[in-house]
Amino acid sequence: MTQNDIQIINEIEEIKNEAILTLAKLINLYGLTLSESRLFSIMFLENNPMTLDEMSQSLGMSKTSMSTGVRSLLDAQMVERIWKKGIRKDLYMVEKDLYKTFSNAFIENWHSAIYHNTKTFNEISEQLNIISPKVDDPELQIALSQYSQKIDSIIHFYKWLAEVFKEIQEKIESRQ
Repeated sequence: MTQNDIQIINEIEEIKNEAILTLAKLINLYGLTLSESRLFSIMFLENNPMTLDEMSQSLGMSKTSMSTGVRSLLDAQMVERIWKKGIRKDLYMVEKDLYKTFSNAFIENWHSAIYHNTKTFNEISEQLNIISPKVDDPELQIALSQYSQKIDSIIHFYKWLAEVFKEIQEKIESRQ
């Protein structure tokens, strides 16, 4: 191999590293850790399914870390386990449609946040409704009533958000 070939290989590696880092920054916005984001990026930019050993070697991280990362990516429906005849190790491959991958992850994160936050604010509203009749002080009643109205407006906002994301999800599903 010539010196020129070695230089070109090094330049290609730098380009690949920049692509992985840049894509990982985007994916990180979807609620994954930076290592999970880099893992997805490497898997996406590879043309072939990868084993945990190959992922570990590519990222220079432990196989246990790769297993944890893949599990998160499986949960987010960003990768899938595949089978190939003659290969005994599990292989993983990313969803090649970035639109589908990111929209699924994005919407799932929002659905989860909306569900949990709505549940919490409904519990707060119930607590306020229990406490409110016990209050004798007129100023405290007014303050509590105003606070309760704000909590109700937050719950209404979350219901609206849930509808918005339901519509977005329906549009995405009709695209597929």
